[in-house]
Amino acid sequence: MDSMMRPGEPGERVAPRSAFRTMKRLLAYFADSRAILIWMLVLLAASNGLNLLIPDLIGRAVDALDISRTGLSVDWRSLIIILSVLLAVFAFSSLFGWLQGRLAAKLTRATTLTIRKNVSEKLIRLPVSFFDNHQGGDMLARLTNDIDNISNLVSQAVGTAISAVIVIVGCVVIMLINNPLLTAVSLSTVVLNVLFTLLLSKKMFGYFRRQQRSVGEMNSHVEQSVAAKKTIDSYNLTEDCIAENDRLSDELMDSSIKAQVLGGAMNPLMCIIGNINFLLIVAVGAALFINGGFGVTIGTIQAFALYSRQFTKPINEISGIFSQLMTALASAERVFEIIDAETEEDGGEAADEENEPCSIAFEHVSFSYIRGVKVLDDFSLTVGRGERVALVGRTGAGKTTLISLLMRFYEPDSGRILLNGVDIREIPKARLRRTVTTVLQSTAIIDGTVRDNIAYGSFSATDRELEGAARTTHADEFIDRLEKGMDTEISSDDTRLSQGQRQLICLARASLTKPGVLVLDEAMSSVDSATEARIQSAMLGLMDGRTCIIIAHRLSTVRNADKIAVLSDGAVTETGTHQELLDRRGEYYKLYKNQYLRDPS
Repeated sequence: MDSMMRPGEPGERVAPRSAFRTMKRLLAYFADSRAILIWMLVLLAASNGLNLLIPDLIGRAVDALDISRTGLSVDWRSLIIILSVLLAVFAFSSLFGWLQGRLAAKLTRATTLTIRKNVSEKLIRLPVSFFDNHQGGDMLARLTNDIDNISNLVSQAVGTAISAVIVIVGCVVIMLINNPLLTAVSLSTVVLNVLFTLLLSKKMFGYFRRQQRSVGEMNSHVEQSVAAKKTIDSYNLTEDCIAENDRLSDELMDSSIKAQVLGGAMNPLMCIIGNINFLLIVAVGAALFINGGFGVTIGTIQAFALYSRQFTKPINEISGIFSQLMTALASAERVFEIIDAETEEDGGEAADEENEPCSIAFEHVSFSYIRGVKVLDDFSLTVGRGERVALVGRTGAGKTTLISLLMRFYEPDSGRILLNGVDIREIPKARLRRTVTTVLQSTAIIDGTVRDNIAYGSFSATDRELEGAARTTHADEFIDRLEKGMDTEISSDDTRLSQGQRQLICLARASLTKPGVLVLDEAMSSVDSATEARIQSAMLGLMDGRTCIIIAHRLSTVRNADKIAVLSDGAVTETGTHQELLDRRGEYYKLYKNQYLRDPS
C-alpha cells in the first residue's frame, strides 16, 4: 500500500481535561432547552419545597399529643388540621414530581439529540488523517455507548443534583430558624462528606476514563475480528485472536472493577456518616430537652431527626450515582475529543470549470505521513487537458498518496498542486471533488439495492442513466443474473458478490459523474483479463476528451496511455509512452519484463 498509518494509539490524549471542566461544558448543552430547564427547576423547587414542610408538620403533630402521668391528651383540632395539610402536601409533591419527571425525559432527548448530531456532523467533516489515528470500533463506541452514558446522566443525575441543592439549602434554612444549636450539630458531619467525596472522585475519574477507553478498544477488536474472519481462519489465527480478546477483556474488567469498587464505596460511607449525624442530633436534643434548654421539645427532636435524614438523603443519592457520573464524564471527554478535532480547511470561491477536462500540475510536492519519513520528495509532474497519464512503480512508491493529495484528503508538507492553474487549496473541497472523480482500489458498497449503489455517484440520475452506466462497465451482465436485477438488496459484506463484481458497480457509479478528471486507482485490479479488456473498451467513451490518471500494477492496462510516469522513492524517474520506455530499457522496462514473464497476458 502507498498510504501509511500515522503514529498514535486510538483515542490517544495529549492534555486530559478535568472532570469539572467537562461537566461545565456538558451543562452548556442545556442552553437550547432553557424553557424546559426553567420549568423543571420550578417543579423541583415546588416538589422539594413541599417535602421540606413534612418534618416540621410531623413534629407539630407529635407536639399535639401530650403524654403525662395522668394519661394522653390530644389537641384534636390541631392534629386534624396538621394531618389534612400533610395529605395535601403529599398529593401535590407527588404531582409536581411526576410532571418534573416528564420534563426531565424531554430534556434528556433534546440534549442527547443535539450531542449526537454534533458528533455525527463532525465525523463526516473530519479529514482522513483523523481516522488514521482512531479505530472504527472506537468511533462506534463513542457514538453509541459513550453518548448513552451521557443520556443516563442527564435523565437521572441532573434532577438529583438540582433537588440536592434545593433540599440541602432548604433544610439548613428551616433548621436555623427552629434551633441554631441543633443545626450546628446536624452540619458537623458535612466536612467528612466533602472530604471523602474529594478523595474518591479524583481516583474514580481516572479508572472510569480507562474503562471507557477499554470499551472502545474492545469494540475495535471485535469489529476487526468479524471483518477479517476469513483471514483469521486462513492463517490459523483463531487462538491468537482469542488470546487478544482475553487480554482486552481482562483490561476492561480490571478497570471496571476498580472503578465500581470505589464508586460503590461512596454510598455506604455516606450512610455511616448520616447515621452518626442522626445519633448526634438525638443525643444532644435529648440532653437539651431533659435540661429544658433552647426550647427543645420532643417534636423538635423528631423534626430535626427527620431533617437530618432529608439533609443526608440527597448526599447519599449523589454518592449512589457517583459511579454513573464519573462514567458519563469520562464518556463526555471522549465525545468532546471528536467535537474538538480540527476539520478540513476549505478553499475560497475560486472559479473552476466543472465537467470539462482539466490540466493538473504537481509542483515540487513533498509529503510524509510520519515526520522525517518522506513518501514524496520534491515531486513534479504535469498532466495536460484531456491527457491520459499512467502512474506506475513498485509498491510504496507514492502513487496512491498523490491521488490522496489531489483529492485533499491530506495537505502537502511543501509545494503545491494546480488544477487549471489554480492552487487546489483555493478551490472549495465540494467543487474539487465534483471535478475529480476517483475509483479507489478498495470497493465501497453501501447497504441498499444495486440501483442505490450505482446512484451513489449521482442521486439525480434517471433509471435510464443508471442502466446505461451498468452497460458501459459491463456490470449489467452479472446484475441481470441477480434475483431482482437492479433492485436486488446487497450489503458491504454480501458474499454473493465477488470482488470483481463490486469493482464493476463502483466503476458504473463513477461513470455517472462525468467529471473533468477521472482517476482510476487500481480500479481493475480485481477483474480477470477478459473482463478488463471489455471494461477498457467500454470506458474509452467516458475517458475520451477527459483528463485521466491511471494507477496500475498490471502494466497491460496502461499501454494505451498518452504518457507513463514511473515513480521510485517518491519522485519521477522516467516519463514517456509505453514503447518509448521499453526502448530505453530503464526502470519501466525492468518492471514490464518481470511482470510479463510472470503473467504473459
